[in-house]
Amino acid sequence: MTDRVFVDTNVFLYARDDRYPEKQAVARRWLAVLAAREAAVVSPQVLGEIHHTLLRGKVAVSPNEARRTTRAIETWSHGATDLELIHAAWSLREKTGFQWWDCVMLGAALRAGCRYLLSEDYQHGREVEGITILDPFRVTPETILTDH
Repeated sequence: MTDRVFVDTNVFLYARDDRYPEKQAVARRWLAVLAAREAAVVSPQVLGEIHHTLLRGKVAVSPNEARRTTRAIETWSHGATDLELIHAAWSLREKTGFQWWDCVMLGAALRAGCRYLLSEDYQHGREVEGITILDPFRVTPETILTDH
């Protein structure tokens, strides 16, 4: 495992959502630190969820801006949603009881060698197969990321 951090969709959406200024500032801080350290990881699933949510108007941005948003983080994407990942997700679902798409995301994080999964949708502090789940609104990037 490395200090790589798998970033859930909600962090990106909060970073764009003016309705929650406190969460927006925290999400932007996390993304800036992760980008600077080249530690951020997403999956194609996250890219699709961001684009889908933005296009549905849940966060006010134009379709062109939605595309720019997802294209800007495409380089953070690792792997594909394939049969190997689906099998891993089934195993994770049995172990954790998490929702299906959360297990697919967790499987992608494991495959990418992430040490952390950043999301407010899981149980903060829970460890699953070597990945620690972090709620970005309960911990700062500086408290968990170390310089090597």
